[in-house]
Amino acid sequence: MARPEKVAVVEEIRTKLDESDAAVLTEYRGLTVHELAELRATLRPSGTQYKVFKNTLARRAIEGRGLDEITDLFEGPVAIAFVHGDAAAAAKALRE
Repeated sequence: MARPEKVAVVEEIRTKLDESDAAVLTEYRGLTVHELAELRATLRPSGTQYKVFKNTLARRAIEGRGLDEITDLFEGPVAIAFVHGDAAAAAKALRE
């Protein structure tokens, strides 16, 4: 039986993917908590939300959604940037 907390996280990921114009997977290895907070603040004006999820829950969320080719990308420290609006602005902020 799945725990309600995990089911809620899987549903949150699915909802965010459905509502986003784009999603970008990034590795956040080497970033401090402060740097992650700064990155989130930088992304906010472009309508992008940057979140870290457990890889197993993220894999479960994308099952059966036509995104099976990215399942293998959920290895190591991966975060998802959910883009609402201009994906180019979000990509530029992530690169910098």
